Amino acid sequence: MAKAEAEAEVDSYINYMLMQRREAMRKVDEARERMKRGGPGRKMKKRKTETGKSSKKAAAVPVEMSVSEVGSSPAESEDLARTREIMEAAMAKILARMKGIVIKEPVKTMTEEDVAAAAVYRAKAEEARRNEDRPEESSALRKWIATGDPEAVKCRKEWIADDMEALRLKDMDPDEDTSDWRAFEAKEFREFWEYLYPKSFGKFEDNTRIPNMLYTDKKSSGGTAHPIRTLQVFTVKVAGLQDGVHWPLEVFGVVAARDCLDHNRNVIFQRERDNCQMIHKENPYLTLTGPSRAIVVVDPVWFEVALKVKGATESEDKELSYHVDPYYISGSMNSYVFNRVRTSRLSTMELTLGDMVHSVEATISVKVVGGEWPQGFRGVFTATTASIDEEKIELLGFGDDKLPVVADGSIQLSRSVVSVEDDGQLRVSVMARHLVDRSVRRASGVLAAKTSSRSYANLEVFSCKMEVTVAWSLLPYWPHYRDMPCPSI
Repeated sequence: MAKAEAEAEVDSYINYMLMQRREAMRKVDEARERMKRGGPGRKMKKRKTETGKSSKKAAAVPVEMSVSEVGSSPAESEDLARTREIMEAAMAKILARMKGIVIKEPVKTMTEEDVAAAAVYRAKAEEARRNEDRPEESSALRKWIATGDPEAVKCRKEWIADDMEALRLKDMDPDEDTSDWRAFEAKEFREFWEYLYPKSFGKFEDNTRIPNMLYTDKKSSGGTAHPIRTLQVFTVKVAGLQDGVHWPLEVFGVVAARDCLDHNRNVIFQRERDNCQMIHKENPYLTLTGPSRAIVVVDPVWFEVALKVKGATESEDKELSYHVDPYYISGSMNSYVFNRVRTSRLSTMELTLGDMVHSVEATISVKVVGGEWPQGFRGVFTATTASIDEEKIELLGFGDDKLPVVADGSIQLSRSVVSVEDDGQLRVSVMARHLVDRSVRRASGVLAAKTSSRSYANLEVFSCKMEVTVAWSLLPYWPHYRDMPCPSI
């Protein structure tokens, strides 16, 4: 418990620190804009804001604001003010813990062996701290706490407080390039992450180790899994380009979400330089391959975008978009769709997302059980939920008549994991379109959500018969550390 509380304290502080940096950069950008436009008396032009599309005919829901060009806007100022309220409330709780108001550690009677071990681990922790070896410090401190020595808990609180103060006083390098402040914020985020999380969550580039279908065939231990708020990823597109890049684009890099379960990458899109995706102005969408498991919303979820445009040589590659963006719980009682639009130096990226309340994870698989895919027809497999049926999740799209099937008949979907409200429905559909005369054949199956086990549906396109299997699972909401095996979640 002590470890989890310490991580929660530090996690809240990193969010607070980044929010403060964001406000500082906003002020710098405003000053630059005033200088460009003729002095402080000129007003900044209004920027476009986003609107949420609410499901179930719910009332209007507060949604995140966009920035349509580099800089800040009145809408973003309001967003920052709201974020500051949330973060300052979290910081107040942290300060209370530092004073011993909230935390009550379990009392343990120390044996002679515990006393001896405490002395050893204390020495190791103190030496590691002097050497600025944070992973070893964290490991030794946890082992020291486990001995039951009350001094270990006291020391942990003091060191966390000292670390927070050091981060607060960390000066910005005057030579740092801040012309693209979103890229600067992303760099700061990585530095904080690598300072705070390596021992508990591995390397910054590591992908999540928590699998999908975690509780499809078994129950969680101690009731630690429930229907929970999640994020649905519908699309990611390059919404616009700045000077210096032109259509079409050969794009590579990563788009990922990081939630509180392990702070690692839950990859949504990932391509290496030798396997770029060609993107055209007429179809500027990335072909998504994730998430690999449902994205849990326990404040905040961080979206990481690190995309490059391939040049003639590696030295000529350009940074298309590099930014991180937090998403906080909206408080809505109904699921809804919203857009996140973020502009950096060379591009504007738009993510279309769904805030899914009381949801479970659905893992979809499709298998050919009879016949063959019709010749001369391209195909698209999609998934929708009853609450947000206007937005489709593309599971697979193929432009020729070559359905990707392995030896046992299983179709190789690009994406397979979606979120569905626990009292909702999931529709899995297929559309076949003729390559020449453009005629269309459709089929779909509807499945009611479950909290575990599997559901089945059948699809048929001409002679091609397919079976849809959906594996349902509840979701954990407690952090998973690298030294904790998944089955114990």
